[in-house]
Amino acid sequence: MEPLRMLEFYSGIGGMHFAATLAKWNFQVVKAFDINNVANDVYKHNFGSKTVGQRQIEALTLEYYDRVAADVWTMSPPCQPYTRVGLQQGSQDARSRSFLYLLDVLKKMVHRPRYILVENVKGFEESDSRDMLVETLKECGYIFQEFLLTPLQLGIPNSRMRYYLLAKREPSSFAYPPTGTILGFIPGSEKMSNEFIDNRDRSLTNEDQLINASTSAVNVAQVSEYLDPTEQNLDAYLVSDKVLFKHGHAFDIVKPSTKRSCCFTKGYYHYVEATGSVLQMNEDLDTDETFAKATAKKEQGDEEGALELLRPLRLRYFTPREVANLMGFPSTFSFPETSTLKQKYRTLGNSINVRLVAELMKYLGKVHGSLARAGKVKSQTPKVAKQEKKKSLTGRAKKRQVYNRRFVNVTTAIGGKRRMNPAPTQGP
Repeated sequence: MEPLRMLEFYSGIGGMHFAATLAKWNFQVVKAFDINNVANDVYKHNFGSKTVGQRQIEALTLEYYDRVAADVWTMSPPCQPYTRVGLQQGSQDARSRSFLYLLDVLKKMVHRPRYILVENVKGFEESDSRDMLVETLKECGYIFQEFLLTPLQLGIPNSRMRYYLLAKREPSSFAYPPTGTILGFIPGSEKMSNEFIDNRDRSLTNEDQLINASTSAVNVAQVSEYLDPTEQNLDAYLVSDKVLFKHGHAFDIVKPSTKRSCCFTKGYYHYVEATGSVLQMNEDLDTDETFAKATAKKEQGDEEGALELLRPLRLRYFTPREVANLMGFPSTFSFPETSTLKQKYRTLGNSINVRLVAELMKYLGKVHGSLARAGKVKSQTPKVAKQEKKKSLTGRAKKRQVYNRRFVNVTTAIGGKRRMNPAPTQGP
């Protein structure tokens, strides 16, 4: 069988490439496009320079994409237009331009890709860019399934809730019929828990409750299993006295025995709040009690006294290797010697969870017949939501109404635990 010809858009440090390898796809990357020099250097370091294309996506013509005739498009467009801390301008944000260009190209192509995989931040599903994406897919003859997933569902102690979309060009079909809703699990996954519990209200979009539901259905590993035993100079990653005294209270602190960590972003190591967890190496001390005593010293103006209490916690940043481990990168992944610490954290923060995307790629490669050969599987699909209105809605309130209607509670609809029968996995 000929290998799948794959185009990686916004390829970064090669997360999609690693995921396709982990999914055991028979594939060949034709080109990996990214405009970030640092990310491209990491990609070249791991896969060679032949396939890297450092060009603006919009600079390539329709004729180019038709001539390449790739079987697979993978893309993780810039997330800034959709993040909760941003302006959420969606398609009006200039950083969305290349993504919208690809949608326009797709409409005009003769040789469209067979498979498409899109990854973005939670929030993309509420944007007009998402609506443009699904309308384009419908117009171009694709079937698709949307997901909101976190690595915790695979037992990885890291929260990184992300939006995913898998699309197949008809007459191809999915092993599990598309629901017309956003799913919180991958049907038939052999790695993901077969019992996904989601106790949320249909209108509730609280991420913490989805995470709690996920971890109650799977045995999440301890952070200690993802630490780097080969790192000789851990003291280099200790939180400085200055940061510890001024901002220590704002850190999300975990211990080696903890079964969670916060999402690592490109601002990790340089910013304190909401950029990722730090590790308390001394598990014997009570974190809250220690900070309470240190705060009292701080209020008395006793900086050294506060630091004498905080230093024994041994708070340190996760090393880049440890962050890569939590994000599913294989042990073979590495950085060029020229990469700075800041560059390592930034490029990792912009990447994907390799193991989670690999599970999605396995599902993308399954066909309906593989389930039929494995035996009859009882359908547990919720009622397919009514077809979405083509007319675009404006205003945050209306977008929220669309989102709430679209995201169906996949378990309360059937009254409790969802059980899925694993199906054989195979590459496309």
